[in-house]
Amino acid sequence: MKLGIIGPTENEINPFIKCLSDIRTVSTAMLNFYDGKFRNLDVVALYCGVCKVNAAISAQILIDKFDVSHIIVVGVSGGIDKVLKIGDTVIGTEVAYHDVEDGILTEYHPWMENSYFKSDESLIEYCKKAFKQNKFKQAVYFGKIVTGESFITQNGRDKIISTHNPLCVDMETASIAHVCYVNKIPFLAIRTITDTEEECGLEAFEKNCIDASMNSIEILKALLEQLL
Repeated sequence: MKLGIIGPTENEINPFIKCLSDIRTVSTAMLNFYDGKFRNLDVVALYCGVCKVNAAISAQILIDKFDVSHIIVVGVSGGIDKVLKIGDTVIGTEVAYHDVEDGILTEYHPWMENSYFKSDESLIEYCKKAFKQNKFKQAVYFGKIVTGESFITQNGRDKIISTHNPLCVDMETASIAHVCYVNKIPFLAIRTITDTEEECGLEAFEKNCIDASMNSIEILKALLEQLL
């Protein structure tokens, strides 16, 4: 097993990279890949940059250049479901784009049955085992994540709810899931909430990003402990 770990920004991944040992840094496509070990697990971690294309580039390089067997994206997201509070974490069970028409994926490559990418069931089960064995300060939910390249306003929120009714929204997860789908690579997303309908916008994101990122990383590390 060799794990690719992607965070969109430095805040979302650097605290995890600091936990790695025997690190070898490889630079390609203007990205730095940190190839090392978490305990005895082989891991390659990086921050990919915000948005779908940057995330997809990093995922394909992890597969082609580093021969990873699994990919996990870790970081933050905006809460859509009212049950979520800032700091809560969502484990994605299925992922979709909210800004791509369904027919793009079902009528053309990769000819999917529907527009949702399914997360790896084994990784989800390992997450559930980790939750039984550890106590986290935040609530953790399993459910749907959607991705698109914009911060969500109230109008955008209503459309996303009516179409997908997800737990949360971000700018990268579906594109990474898309790359994993066509390469037959198991995938999982761990995303913690930085903003909600009540506390929304860029200011809330910036205020809460560091703490929310640490919540995701703590869950990531607990998951990896299950894989040792």
